[in-house]
Amino acid sequence: MDTHPQAWSSGGWVWVKNPQYANDSKARVDSKDDVARMSTEWNSLKKSNIKITHRHLIDLATKHNVLHGKWLLNIKADCVKTDWPKVRNAIVDGKLGLVAKISDAPDKRGHVVCIYCPNFLDKDEVLRIRRAIRNDVGLERNSILRFKLDAVTDANIYAYNSALRTTSYDCGGKDDEECSTLISHWEQCTMSEGLKYAEATAAQGEKVTLLREPDNKYDPNAVRVVNGSGQQIGHVAKDKAAILSPKIKEMQEELHSQNMKLVVEGTIISVSDGYQQSVQVEFKEISNETCDAEVAEAEVVILE
Repeated sequence: MDTHPQAWSSGGWVWVKNPQYANDSKARVDSKDDVARMSTEWNSLKKSNIKITHRHLIDLATKHNVLHGKWLLNIKADCVKTDWPKVRNAIVDGKLGLVAKISDAPDKRGHVVCIYCPNFLDKDEVLRIRRAIRNDVGLERNSILRFKLDAVTDANIYAYNSALRTTSYDCGGKDDEECSTLISHWEQCTMSEGLKYAEATAAQGEKVTLLREPDNKYDPNAVRVVNGSGQQIGHVAKDKAAILSPKIKEMQEELHSQNMKLVVEGTIISVSDGYQQSVQVEFKEISNETCDAEVAEAEVVILE
């Protein structure tokens, strides 16, 4: 039990809020009526023949103004007495978001902590809070944190009961220790590069595969793009490859431990002057045992 005057217990959680919450320009609520309307449309969508993706949830949340979300982290049971007060005090001091909570009881990973952002579309604020977790609170300095929309929780979607992706943003990790980039799993990203060294070209609408080239002597983050015949059609632009390549590597390592593999595929969505092409990217998680493929629910992997 947290006895701080800004903390209270409710529903198996200890909550804390910034005392200036009501006066903050970013303060807002997801109204019960908006949540109910979103839930009604979500339930209708599930009964349709449409193949549902994470993007459908994003669209419904945006349409119905259900915009709250939270960064998720875990505090080990033996660290909760020291680490939770860091989060609580940062909330009270206005360094994080407006509200946070910690589970009363730990699970196998520890106590679950949610640090809220009132509007997931405000990417600057979402990223600012992630950086503050690292810099002001001093937690999860080298870990990837994931951001989950309240709309996903409202739809009762969890990793244990749904095949849909449950989180919408990633940030941090050993390849982005400064938390400089917000990785989105639902927006469109274009990546282009000159093709003067290409073996072949690809037409608009053609499927391609993206491959890391860690041994590339010019750029260890290089990402090669090949067509269906395995012929190179170009490379991802260097600045975007610097973000994409480490992300692919980290996902590959994570899936390898689960006896799965990652395939990164794309679709050529535009061609400019024959030398630049834009690629819409999909991540596919494939089981080594069944060969079943599951498309990550993100059409987009990178933000500026």
